[in-house]
Amino acid sequence: MTVNDYWHRATQTRVSRRRMLAGSAAAAAGAAAVAIAGCGGGKKSAPITMQPRSGGVLRTGTTLSIASGLDPQIETGTGLAIFPRIYGYLLHIDPRDDTIIKDHALSVEQPDPTTYLFKLRPDLRFQDIAPVGGRNVTSEDIAASIVRYRDNPLVTSKTWHTTVLDRVEAVDTSTVRVTTRRPYVYSLGELGGISAGAILPKELVQSSTDLSATSIGSGPFLLDQVARTGSARIVRNERYHRSPVPYLDAMEWTIFSDDDAKLAAFKSRQIDVMPNRDNSEAQSVRAFSDGVEVAPEPSLACVSLGLRVDRAPFNDPRVRGALDLAIDRDALIRDIAFGNGDVLGAVNPHLADGYWSLPRAEVIDAHSGTVPIDERRAGARALLLAAGASGASFKMQVANIPQMIDVATVVRQQLLTLGLDIIMEELDLLQWFTNFRRGQFDATVIGQLPYESPDIPTRLYHSSGADGTASMFGFSDGAIDRLVERSWGESDRATRQKTLLEAQRLMLKARPMIQLFTGSGYSSAWKYVRNRHTELIGSLAQYNYEQWIAPQ
Repeated sequence: MTVNDYWHRATQTRVSRRRMLAGSAAAAAGAAAVAIAGCGGGKKSAPITMQPRSGGVLRTGTTLSIASGLDPQIETGTGLAIFPRIYGYLLHIDPRDDTIIKDHALSVEQPDPTTYLFKLRPDLRFQDIAPVGGRNVTSEDIAASIVRYRDNPLVTSKTWHTTVLDRVEAVDTSTVRVTTRRPYVYSLGELGGISAGAILPKELVQSSTDLSATSIGSGPFLLDQVARTGSARIVRNERYHRSPVPYLDAMEWTIFSDDDAKLAAFKSRQIDVMPNRDNSEAQSVRAFSDGVEVAPEPSLACVSLGLRVDRAPFNDPRVRGALDLAIDRDALIRDIAFGNGDVLGAVNPHLADGYWSLPRAEVIDAHSGTVPIDERRAGARALLLAAGASGASFKMQVANIPQMIDVATVVRQQLLTLGLDIIMEELDLLQWFTNFRRGQFDATVIGQLPYESPDIPTRLYHSSGADGTASMFGFSDGAIDRLVERSWGESDRATRQKTLLEAQRLMLKARPMIQLFTGSGYSSAWKYVRNRHTELIGSLAQYNYEQWIAPQ
């Protein structure tokens, strides 16, 4: 690679999933399956006006700690930005358009609806660290990694691995076969997921090595040091197969105790990049110097209010409708999201530029959002009266995280205007999560993860729930189930979109969850940091290995 970087070249060669499946249909009829082309991500890259320069250290500041270390299968904190640069992946799915981005896979074929064949590149080597010793990556490593994820008791989000995956086989040293129990359109996304898709050496899997502070991968960087509450450093892997990428000598993360300390370090150039706390911080950074680039980052996460709809008072749809009417989302967005948020239905409108989500006007109309809030609350009181639920009492659980407590406090205050008796229960995160997954709540404020497909957001409304066992909301609707299940097998994107929009209209009326808002964030960097590719959304940003430092 010379002037044109990895992401730019990728835009010239990527092939859509639909074309891959069309080729697979031909294979089923006797023709060879069409392999997927492509080696990178990002729809468009800014023109490259300067030759990338090797060397330098990119320093990032954050207030988010490393939650569980660098084990890619369980980490949920800042380690999510670190371990994808240490480990290799078969592929990634671009959440914006569902195109397939190959990484370690030389080819991907689907000879029939439930079989996937992956051929590995021949030039893949693990980092030269004992006990792996720089050997080639093989199909046995892929199989071991997938099985470890499926059987890992600390992994909580493995519905595909436990309900869809049938088996994974090493056909030969460079070929992996994955078989599913039924056609499932999100299978490749699961196999290339940021946590589930990381390729581990089989030696570490077989020896049950603790990967929280030990990492051996086949990615562009090697782990130098990590401290969960303080810092982390990774250094260039000289044997990475995409030389001269990475351009950087090293990447470092410093975890600050608060945003003020982080901001001070940025302004004094002790760090080069940082996520901004909110819009006000982003604006202050922009005003500080014209040498700073501030980029918006629409969030794929959102906040919801979950209800147990199989018991009083929420077993009456009029009560759920009353809560939906009474919540002032404009106030939540103004006071909690600092004005950088939006309403949403079951699927986040930031995903794929809204391709999978209901039109905004339809979402607003579902909770009468254009009607003045006082009129809506009067209507909500009438619904409660008709349901015999005036003055109803219930508990509302929330994780003991400041941002979530802020949301729960405002929602409670708003609902108290209906005459309800609401007791807020603050729980530590693990206890909250355990209760949520087991359905042990009356109402609960949910910080939804940044889902990169409509799969889990719509599964949450299915009678088998997100994990394929049971709905944590005690909810069941046959019409919704049929639509969601139909979508699992619809490889044609437009057909699946129509099915999911139909399902979401029913979800808005059923209200086992009341969607509150989704937010947007910002990140700041000094302009000498090049190739940031701020257009990359979700986990794609973590696979950008082409940053470099320009002379200052």
